Amino acid sequence: MFDGGAELAKLSLQVGTGAALTLSALGAPGAWPFVAKMYVHQYSPDAFWEGAEVWGGVAADVRAARERIGDLVSGVSESGWKSQDGRAFQRRMDAFLDDLLSIEIRASLVAAVLYMSAVAMAAMIMFVWLVAAVLAAIAAWVLLAAVSPLSIASARILALNVLMKMFSGFEAVESGLDTLLHTCAGLLGATVAGDVFVEAVNGDHSAVTDFAQATVSQGPLLIWGTANRVERDLTAHGVDGRFPSGGFRGDRAGSRAGLPLPPGLTQLAGVKGVSDVSGGRQTVTGPHVPEQDPDGSYDYPWD
Repeated sequence: MFDGGAELAKLSLQVGTGAALTLSALGAPGAWPFVAKMYVHQYSPDAFWEGAEVWGGVAADVRAARERIGDLVSGVSESGWKSQDGRAFQRRMDAFLDDLLSIEIRASLVAAVLYMSAVAMAAMIMFVWLVAAVLAAIAAWVLLAAVSPLSIASARILALNVLMKMFSGFEAVESGLDTLLHTCAGLLGATVAGDVFVEAVNGDHSAVTDFAQATVSQGPLLIWGTANRVERDLTAHGVDGRFPSGGFRGDRAGSRAGLPLPPGLTQLAGVKGVSDVSGGRQTVTGPHVPEQDPDGSYDYPWD
């Protein structure tokens, strides 16, 4: 559905970086914060869409099975099996059909959440591409204005004002995307946690045990994913050229929040960013993805 998303994101970064370099050379270095943002948005929604299709197929298969079994049970009931055994059979099958309906609803919810995430990510990639195109247009306009000293001076001022307003808008869109994706993650978590909670309330604690074991078995991947995210964010801050100025990271920066990074770090981050994008993975943590066992678990170093 979203073939080419990763390539478009990469192209956006390349165009945005070229525009930022051009504007910096012309004395208007206000586009570099966009480059750091574009570096963060190097992803593809394909996996989310494919996952949604799989879960949608699961929901459809369970629905078909539930309807077939329901027809069979109705046929048995209509045949006149009204004894105690018949009523016990009906109660057991009703409970079984309720379980199938619950599975169908959860699978449909997971599919809907994954579809929503994929569409949101695709929309963000398109938005980033539009921003990159506008940055290229601004760079071309300032370059044309460079023929006259007076024109270039006013062009720089106007370009910087436009870039500041654009960046505020970019952050607002990015914040909306973050809120939506966190909501989707919360829905998925609530779906799993709700199922485990209901089973536990009904006296079946095996779901809690299974959930704990599944979390532990995925531990190496969770640890790697966290380290990969930290590496990406640090690289983005390096490309931006300043210490974080807001949120948790801004608090950690203390009095240095918002100040320029030490000389050389921005250039180093830029080189690393090029390596990350060209290689399709983070330079440090990327090569060390944990290997998955046939049963879906991951081994710890000491296993």
